[in-house]
Amino acid sequence: MLATGNVAMGAVMGAHAADYPERNLIAVVPFAAGSSNDVIARRVGPHLAKALGQQVIIENRPGADGRIGVEVMAKAAPDGHTILFSGGAVALIPTLRWNVPWDPMRSIQPVAELGTIPYVIAVNPNVPAPNVAAFIKLALAQPGRLNGSAGGNSSEMSIALFRIKTGTRMEIIPYKGTGYAALAVATGEADFAIMDASAWLPYWQAKRVRVLAVLGEKRIAAMPDVPTMREAGYVGHESGAQFGIFTTGGTPLNTVRRLNSEINRIIATPEITKSFIGIGMEPGGMTVEAFTKRYFADLALWKDVVARAKIPMTD
Repeated sequence: MLATGNVAMGAVMGAHAADYPERNLIAVVPFAAGSSNDVIARRVGPHLAKALGQQVIIENRPGADGRIGVEVMAKAAPDGHTILFSGGAVALIPTLRWNVPWDPMRSIQPVAELGTIPYVIAVNPNVPAPNVAAFIKLALAQPGRLNGSAGGNSSEMSIALFRIKTGTRMEIIPYKGTGYAALAVATGEADFAIMDASAWLPYWQAKRVRVLAVLGEKRIAAMPDVPTMREAGYVGHESGAQFGIFTTGGTPLNTVRRLNSEINRIIATPEITKSFIGIGMEPGGMTVEAFTKRYFADLALWKDVVARAKIPMTD
């Protein structure tokens, strides 16, 4: 009910969206240039601009684990001229922070799913675990010995979720981004990490890390020989980074649907499909209602993980 309610709020204003867009769009990326969100935005942006007949200007607003960029979008005019390219930050921030200056249910309008990059678990080659079963056995036998690198809230929470599901205890070392976290595993500074596949590709190809399993429903084209957790005998371990486009709550429903339609068409083109698969991402294509429902499900999931893992909320 929450999902359909959020979408319905925009329907009241639908009649005012006939001339959309009236000016250039600002596409906020809540992380620095070169991040996964940024790469995706710069691939999709030109196509969206062509479809809408207005420029799509990418603005990187990094800082505070994505909070700065999300706030810019959440407090913009609800007219669809400010959009946000984001992965898990939108749903994670309200579950980890006390003082969030926007309402996760009313200030955020999910627009379209871009795609999903399943997380993969990778270890430094010196870790004596040739597969995920051996890794879990090692972690259970020596609680607290293994340490995992986290390049932000999403990767930290993925480790927390993995610990809950496997009953293991592992230490978490925070880093300033997934690039640094992946490098820490490659150099042996950290034992393992759970992050999206794109962070691991260069190290995996150079044999500087050992990728144990894909935490997705199926193998990924970029790593065809790596089994899924289900294939390894572990059911219910699916986890990944879902990338999408959001806009300000209260935006006219006609505008949201127009954006959704154009974005779904763009990501279905051979050029973008091939581009996404190249970075390990499975192209999306949800309706507004389905993507909104998924957003609310993620809010509930991460709230539960924070509670069960006893992760303290901060300011």
